[in-house]
Amino acid sequence: MKKYISSLIVLALVACGGEGGSSAEDGTNSIVATTNPGEGASDFEEVIDNPREKQGTTSIEYMETSHDFGNVKYPGEYLYTFKFKNTGNVPLIVESATASCGCTVPNKPEDPILPGETGEMDVIFKPKEGQQGQPVTKKVTVTANTDPQQTYLEISANVLAPMLTN
Repeated sequence: MKKYISSLIVLALVACGGEGGSSAEDGTNSIVATTNPGEGASDFEEVIDNPREKQGTTSIEYMETSHDFGNVKYPGEYLYTFKFKNTGNVPLIVESATASCGCTVPNKPEDPILPGETGEMDVIFKPKEGQQGQPVTKKVTVTANTDPQQTYLEISANVLAPMLTN
């Protein structure tokens, strides 16, 4: 029981930033919690990594922030490539790109974009059956080491109703 209580105290100190806590020298926050090996539990380590703290912030300039596909048919797959430039002084790291709907799939660049260089982000729109006969607008949220941290892209289309045949 005493070992259990002492493990909880050490864990509480680590979680609260007491003597057991650590802060990495590179400026990132690290949390390390260890249980007593004699209790049959394994070590647990969680490291919080924040590219904004590591690399600093930069700025991004999109050539276009929206695209209209015009009339599209269901089923179909429509691709547009958004182009952007790193207008800051540190490498641009796109952490994530998420869409407001499953019918829209953004593909973020995996490699950092160096200052002054351009990058591309493909966005694929796949209309759903329920979108037929109506205009559709979807938003892509881009999270990067920029200020502001999130920027937005938008796609729109008019999903045509099916043609009736007699």
